[in-house]
Amino acid sequence: MLDPYILRSPTLLDTPPDDDSHLLINNLVFMDDSTLISSSKCGLEHMLSITEEFYALNNTSANHHKYVLISNSLPLTTTSNISPVDFNLSLSSLNSIPTISVTSISITSSFRFLGVWFNIKGSRDFVKKQIAYECNSFAATLRPAKLTAKQVVYLYNTVLIPKLEYRMQVTHLSEKDCYNATRLIRSLVKQKANFSRALPNPILYLSHALGLINLSSHLIQCHVNNLFLMANSTTPFIQRLFVYRLMLLQFQFLIPVSPLMVADWSVWSNMTAFKCDYIACTLASMVSTPFRLHHANSTSLCPDLTLPGHTPLYSCMSPKTFKACLKVLRKRHLYYLSQLTTPTGTHLVSWTAYRTAYIALLADKRGRSLPHKWYLDIQATTTIPDSHDRLYDRYVCPPTELPVVSLIPGVTTNQKNRHWLVTLDDNAAPLFGKQLTVQPKKDTCTIVHWTSDCLSSPGDVIRLRPCPGCDAHVSFPAANKYTSVEPRCTFTVSLLRSLILPTHNERIRPSTTEVVSPYSWADLCTTVVSYYTRLSIPPDFSSSLPTLVGDSANPLVLLDSSGLPSPIILPPGSHYRFYTDGSLINLGSPEVSMGWSWVQIIHDAGYLNSVAAYAHGTIRNWPSSTRAETAAIFAALCVTPEDSVVSIYTDSQAAIDGLRLCASSTYTNSRLYYKTTNFELWASIEYCVRAKRLSVLPVKVKGHDGNYWNDFANSLANSAHHSDDAFPLSEALFTSAHDIRLAYDDIICESNPRRLFKTYYQATYMKDLLSLKRFQFTYCLTDRDDYIVDWDLTWFTLNFSPSHDASFQAHHASRHYTFKFKLFLDDLPLLEKLKITRPDLYIDLLTCRSCCIRKEDLMHFILCSKRRTTMHQILQSYQNHLFSKLREAGESADMDPTPMIQKLSSLSCWSISSSNWSSYALIRGCLPKLFIDLFVDLSIPRQSVMKVVAAIHNNFIQKLRRRIWNPRTYDKSRWEDAMHITLKLKTTPRPSNLPASTYVPFSSLPPPTHLVTSRDSRTDWIMDSMIQGLPCRKASHQEWKKDNNNSDNSGSDGENTVQQKRSCTISEQAMDEDIIADAAADIEVEGPSSPPTQNNTASTSLFSHLNIAAALSVPDNNASGGLDTSMHARTMTSASTPNMSPDKANDDDLPVGQLLVQSPTFSIDRNDF
Repeated sequence: MLDPYILRSPTLLDTPPDDDSHLLINNLVFMDDSTLISSSKCGLEHMLSITEEFYALNNTSANHHKYVLISNSLPLTTTSNISPVDFNLSLSSLNSIPTISVTSISITSSFRFLGVWFNIKGSRDFVKKQIAYECNSFAATLRPAKLTAKQVVYLYNTVLIPKLEYRMQVTHLSEKDCYNATRLIRSLVKQKANFSRALPNPILYLSHALGLINLSSHLIQCHVNNLFLMANSTTPFIQRLFVYRLMLLQFQFLIPVSPLMVADWSVWSNMTAFKCDYIACTLASMVSTPFRLHHANSTSLCPDLTLPGHTPLYSCMSPKTFKACLKVLRKRHLYYLSQLTTPTGTHLVSWTAYRTAYIALLADKRGRSLPHKWYLDIQATTTIPDSHDRLYDRYVCPPTELPVVSLIPGVTTNQKNRHWLVTLDDNAAPLFGKQLTVQPKKDTCTIVHWTSDCLSSPGDVIRLRPCPGCDAHVSFPAANKYTSVEPRCTFTVSLLRSLILPTHNERIRPSTTEVVSPYSWADLCTTVVSYYTRLSIPPDFSSSLPTLVGDSANPLVLLDSSGLPSPIILPPGSHYRFYTDGSLINLGSPEVSMGWSWVQIIHDAGYLNSVAAYAHGTIRNWPSSTRAETAAIFAALCVTPEDSVVSIYTDSQAAIDGLRLCASSTYTNSRLYYKTTNFELWASIEYCVRAKRLSVLPVKVKGHDGNYWNDFANSLANSAHHSDDAFPLSEALFTSAHDIRLAYDDIICESNPRRLFKTYYQATYMKDLLSLKRFQFTYCLTDRDDYIVDWDLTWFTLNFSPSHDASFQAHHASRHYTFKFKLFLDDLPLLEKLKITRPDLYIDLLTCRSCCIRKEDLMHFILCSKRRTTMHQILQSYQNHLFSKLREAGESADMDPTPMIQKLSSLSCWSISSSNWSSYALIRGCLPKLFIDLFVDLSIPRQSVMKVVAAIHNNFIQKLRRRIWNPRTYDKSRWEDAMHITLKLKTTPRPSNLPASTYVPFSSLPPPTHLVTSRDSRTDWIMDSMIQGLPCRKASHQEWKKDNNNSDNSGSDGENTVQQKRSCTISEQAMDEDIIADAAADIEVEGPSSPPTQNNTASTSLFSHLNIAAALSVPDNNASGGLDTSMHARTMTSASTPNMSPDKANDDDLPVGQLLVQSPTFSIDRNDF
């Protein structure tokens, strides 16, 4: 390898690393794309010659005009003229090309490597422009296309996002940059979904709603996943490169601890070096999340980079001062506060003492020595005012050993004031001499070497004699300028590591043959050694990258099985047989527990039932039955002797499949290992098998089939949950197979990191949604009202769509979907909102166009005197539908549903008033948990209940839209016609010169002054899913879609809204024009557009299992069987029962007979706030 490009290992120490620790790179070749790398022109010429000979051997040629030359030696400017570089090649029988001329690109220009663009300067502008161009081009292409929002989201998520992800593999863009780049994408989706531009972004990103991928969070999860794989790569070069990059971060940013341990990167976030560093940006992006990367253990390839000390300086200095003084601190090898404290560790050393004892004299032009600004900053941050530099308790350091003798540092000397010095040589032996000349800028001096035999007699006083000459001698021709006695031996020492040695003779005369010090080496040894090494690191820290030897790339997993119960040891070459089993109880509760066990079987050895030994224990986190089974296998293999053949008998097919994958090193040598659940546990099993050279034979046995040994292992696993002698498998035993681990708080992640990040961000979007003012009412719902929002049911209902028929076609479903979501988001274009968005069309004094009495907000829309009777009928029908289904469920389960019906009727949500938050939540679509619990108490599957409740609530929304919203829109449209406010005028953008509206919208709701803490506000659902096995707050939208693909909600509700005289000219589409015009005005487009439709028209039969449906179906002739919860079926035939439809109760229906139920009521006395 001729002149390769060398990555030299940086270090915070003043001792240079070994040359063997450097990384050498000379070429990267991927099929037809070759990249030649060298540290000199000669090296490139050598490789280009070989390249041309290779082309000649293969009868091919290269286009030299397409060669791209990149050099980091060019000036950082784009205006200077760059001359071509001539490469003189070596001629041979295979190469006849003597010269290749290539012009280097500017250092600020970007170049492409395997489709990814790089920049020597580290600028991200080129990639940022690329991303913005791709997003804008995508939006411009799809905007005129007749696509639904769902189709646009699908194309964006599956086509554009992978392209952007590939382009940004090594580039970090800020959240603001990503937000700006995708601005037109968000606008496009809102337009296609007929939503206003003010739609909250969490609705866009929630997978329950539109499901648009957030570019910023997606890139974070991609970068973290790539960094995790890089850190745990099985390629030695990649591992060494990762450690090199961490050491480079330590050196550049003066971080004495491992960069993985930095909790706040804001100190360096504005530095150019930080913005150009991929690993630093990736680690910084994790700070806002509970995820962290941890060192599992220190190995030869991944050493512990944390330097010994207390309190890094970056944590006790202001960011501005730390960055300004970073080079000064690095030069002085200062990175810990403990280097600046007194030996007691309780006080900061004074500036005078520090100047005298630690650093060269820092004098200004007038000769004054003022405290450095970094010292003043540390003093102001860490010390108590007016306490003589006493440290705050959080900064106090452990005390150090006090020296016997205190000496003055050599840095206090100058050319006019020269002294005897004592220091250490490279072998840590004492070195003495008299100063000859001082170099203050370099903190060095030249001394005349004198020797001593103090090491042979450390108790005697130090006696110095002139050195006749030694190997360390450095010639100093100008010595006669500084002394009349010609020195025989001189060399240079560091003033920062030297101390002034007290002697009886301060000057060297021609007659001086001996100089005596009043101290012995025993007196000075501790002082000199501690001072010499005060800014260094003890020798147990290796600052260089180790050289690979043999199979050292394998992780050093400490298979410590000393605490595990031991089996019966058999003669070498014997066959071990273990029956293993696992047990899982209380899944989804804090009392969840996983037990494991193994049973050793030795036939014909005199043991009772051949059971020679057994053990059982427990394991924590990520609860599942497969994990318990896997833990049993791991425990058995850990105690198996080396070079053994072992048979594992288990009733778990998943465990057997996992053992087979271990044979192909799936969990350590594959980049896909992280997609396997419990991958840390499986990786430890794989390494255990390889390290012990075991031959593992998995055997499948049938569970609970009378096999004595399997049943015995099962009983042992079950008893481990409450046994005092059960052995707990700690994470330290099985999570050290990889050098770097991903953790969520204190829990090691053993599932797909990308999936975990996606789940975390979904939970964050849900939290952001609920923090909006429009959802503040959810914190006013108290447990005493029995109205606890079930978000799984709420999202399921929002995404539920009935099947289409003659009266409910696709365009009806589009308006239904849009109206339902706008109602949920409080985003309906009511007059109080239009006064803000279009103040040029709607004046502040405008009142409801139906009653012309009060201002129109959402609550008035519900309580308007012109619509109160209709609203009462609709809500009564809603309640009766639920009563009907509860009675049917009770009959099917042979239980009395009366208590459930009474509990349902007692809910406060049925009484609508301007101060009732639960009724407001019901109409908005935030459904209560009690709706599900009542049916579950009647032994109805939860998923089936969700389908029924969703169908009933969607029927309520459909009636609300047809009988309340459409007449309201009709009344408003007549007024707009009279005021000449046309659809074209409403879809025209608001005048740009119009000042921003200062109007405060009216609200009929009371101010939420009595907010209660949500029961889930302090619950970390992701952590609970790791510990207890709970499904996190993010419900599975795909599961819902799958369950809903078989729905049957055919039919029509047959309700026709009575139209006025203009019914012939005002169609239903025109009645819905407020929604369309509101969206069109915001996004500056004309005409309606269909919102996304969800194909989740699921079967809403309460009984999802065929055997239950067959046994408990209502006796009728309905071919579908079960309970019909169709939203629209009103047609009465001989094959259907009148009580089977949620619309069974007409608007004039009486409450359910023989039951004391509460009918929906309205509060006539209302308070306007």
